Amino acid sequence: MPHLRFDLSVPVDDADRDAFAPRVAETYADVMDTGTDHVGVILAETDPRIGRAADGEPVAVVNADVRAGRTVEQRHELARRLTAALGDRFGVPEHTVYVVFTEHPGEDFVLGGEPLASWDAAEADDAPPTERDGRE
Repeated sequence: MPHLRFDLSVPVDDADRDAFAPRVAETYADVMDTGTDHVGVILAETDPRIGRAADGEPVAVVNADVRAGRTVEQRHELARRLTAALGDRFGVPEHTVYVVFTEHPGEDFVLGGEPLASWDAAEADDAPPTERDGRE
């Protein structure tokens, strides 16, 4: 169960949340080869700072807590796509988007009161349902 938190230095309204959160979930599912029903997204209008940003330049800091098991390539592709989405939706320049991944064993994620296992390729959307931890 990924937890993706976006701290943005630009205004975020309900329309932004309604449009951006599903896009993030779909992007995560596409890159990480999973579904969208368990992707947690938080958009917060805060005041993140990055030294390379000019005064008044939009900034985004993304914390991505993910289950262990994805490849470095998958994580980097996700970061690239999230960076592009932040530019498209909020006008945040690539050089002021900072993405940090934290990997956790599956049991650190509890969904519906039950801990998850670490991610396995058998959970991929194209795997037979019996191999996806009962998800259909």
